[in-house]
Amino acid sequence: MLSPNDIFLDALAWFVESYDDFTFYTERDLVWTIQSRISKTLTQLDTPLRVFNDYPILRANRRSLCVDIAIMAPDSNRIELAAEFKYEPDHSRTDIPKTKFPVVFWGKDGVAKDIERAQQFVNEKQTLICYTIFVDEGGAFRHRDPHPNSTWESWGDGRWALRSCAASVPIAT
Repeated sequence: MLSPNDIFLDALAWFVESYDDFTFYTERDLVWTIQSRISKTLTQLDTPLRVFNDYPILRANRRSLCVDIAIMAPDSNRIELAAEFKYEPDHSRTDIPKTKFPVVFWGKDGVAKDIERAQQFVNEKQTLICYTIFVDEGGAFRHRDPHPNSTWESWGDGRWALRSCAASVPIAT
């Protein structure tokens, strides 16, 4: 049986390969696409794992902090794998007003915060594995040094992704 990590990485590889088949406008579009792929895989594998979006992972003052994707263990509320996404559309796109850019914050209020939270979720045993994926469609942020515990990956055609993975178990990323 494939592990939640294998299932997520397979969906992410498919996403990169199929990227040009879609037009994304918001982060939610990416999350929906990847969640749909994971859901289809879980059905094909006839596995009891479940996938959710915007899933509460940690209680906060007024409401819970949520992760974009959570792959859940069967018959429990244990999150096996969580993933957080950020998305910066290509600034040269003509179907998005220039006044919308930048969409993403790079520092402690954006990408860096997601990476820190991913580690927090693992440290506090809210999940075994937590990925953060920042899709930089046109490379607007690519000139920046990656945040600690993250790496830039070329996704082809000027697309870049900053990937980070926090884990309490050994995994292949």
